[in-house]
Amino acid sequence: MTGTVLIFPAGVPDALKYRAESAARGDRVVGASSLGWNPDADRYDAWEYLPYVHAPEFADALESLITRLGVTAVYSPHEVVSGYLAEILPGLARGVDLISASPLLAKERAYRALWERAAEISAAPDWFGGGTPRLAGARLAGLLRFVDDVPGMSDNDKIAAMIEVARHVPSGDIVEIGSWWGRSAALLTLLSRHHDLGPLLCVDPWRADALPQGVAILDKASAAMNLDDALGIFETNLAPLADGRVNYIRAASTVAAERYGPGLTVETEALGRTAYSGRIALLHIDGNHALERVTEDADCWTPHMAPGGWVVFDDYVWAFGDGPRTVGDAYCARHADRIARSFVMGTALFVQLEAR
Repeated sequence: MTGTVLIFPAGVPDALKYRAESAARGDRVVGASSLGWNPDADRYDAWEYLPYVHAPEFADALESLITRLGVTAVYSPHEVVSGYLAEILPGLARGVDLISASPLLAKERAYRALWERAAEISAAPDWFGGGTPRLAGARLAGLLRFVDDVPGMSDNDKIAAMIEVARHVPSGDIVEIGSWWGRSAALLTLLSRHHDLGPLLCVDPWRADALPQGVAILDKASAAMNLDDALGIFETNLAPLADGRVNYIRAASTVAAERYGPGLTVETEALGRTAYSGRIALLHIDGNHALERVTEDADCWTPHMAPGGWVVFDDYVWAFGDGPRTVGDAYCARHADRIARSFVMGTALFVQLEAR
């Protein structure tokens, strides 16, 4: 246990979100409300009544609660309540921390930072010339906000590169090898919708025997993961975007590649029905990073590439090995006469084939 956190008022969505975060850290979490009954009371380790913050008896009741329960920190998701706590808490309970004195202003600052990031992407030089119009303004900021809310490892530089590359993708499908919780899949689906690209096919076995990569520290962490939960999280993140734009095959890359071709239709309960052309416009290789597995992914899927298409080798720069780099370099060397451009952005290698 790291401490006792009091959340007041404790029944609103931001309160429940912070409750989950505090509980995950090992805190004892006490909820409090000025209402006589609250359906969320059972979610907390303890539940208390506090008068409304403007009531004369509020300060004494709060002081008594803090002393009685050994509260070490207080969080309020309500701007007015949090502001008042910032005024009275130092004199009321010395040493008790107030978490975020202005939660609404903190949200506003986060949105301003998001707008600045979107503006930087929009103002960057035109990398290749031509292409479809750039995403900008609220549409780009909204895309970034959605993608940021999906947990995953895609870094901001790679995301910015994907946004730019999407303007120069030919007709055909988007295929992603390795999707896990769906962060890059959400990005690719949103870009497909904006630029009217082909649908996204995600290929991931979500199976324990597909996770080992020959790196002890990674394989140990992988062994603790719940694969069915991972697929459920992926479905939850992608279902609102589906509408014929995205689907998945739960299988090894080599098995899914045997199914892939013209006329392929994939139907799942969560994402509905999606039709594919059998021609790949953008291939994102981000599955198992062991050399043998990356080699299989490239060998199975790159023969389906459309002229002018893109191959993205994720984790080309990788702290735990050189499987993606070795395969990416070999692909570039083998197809040097067909490559229009290649570059590394973030940790990924982007390769575009000649449009011929």
